[in-house]
Amino acid sequence: MKFLHLLSTEASQDITFHCLSDPPFSPTNTYSADDPGQEYQARPPRFRGWNGQMFEADSLLEPQMLLDECRIQDGSWHQSRFFFHTQTSYELPIIDIQEQPLSQSNDLRHLEVGPVCFL
Repeated sequence: MKFLHLLSTEASQDITFHCLSDPPFSPTNTYSADDPGQEYQARPPRFRGWNGQMFEADSLLEPQMLLDECRIQDGSWHQSRFFFHTQTSYELPIIDIQEQPLSQSNDLRHLEVGPVCFL
């Protein structure tokens, strides 16, 4: 892996969540000083790269969401696809996915990790 990192100037990878009534987003509890009620907001998963950097929403290393169908809960299989591209090749491959929501008993999911393309 080190040899590929040394010879490359950029890298890309995609990860696909296949889901049946199970979006790849965690609900988060947020509280407001004005409203003591509880709000739920969707938070996408965080991805840890080869060098420990985190790919997450609202950061410099934010993954691009190519497809977001897992929010559809109609009893059919759907996909959410994330694409990672970096000009620092040692940030890929993705080695860990964090903040996955807990599945309900009737929810099914499958994770497809694509190959890394080193350029």
